[in-house]
Amino acid sequence: MDMKGQGAIEYLLIIAAAILVVAIVILALTGALGSGQDQSTQAITDQNTQQNQLRCMNDCNALGTDKTAPGSCYVLFSTECS
Repeated sequence: MDMKGQGAIEYLLIIAAAILVVAIVILALTGALGSGQDQSTQAITDQNTQQNQLRCMNDCNALGTDKTAPGSCYVLFSTECS
């Protein structure tokens, strides 16, 4: 009687392992595993760009300069501002 129970458990474990392997293969083929990292990296880059633009605008406003004139603060802070 013990052998029947052991056989059933082994059978269920083999089925579970097969389902797990299939799920991993599907995720790998669709690229779902790596896309989250790419999206978060892009979001951080976008956020940093926006912060730099705001900082440049604040610098120009603090200096009282025309943002569009030649030699304006955008030129002075060209390493930070685009």
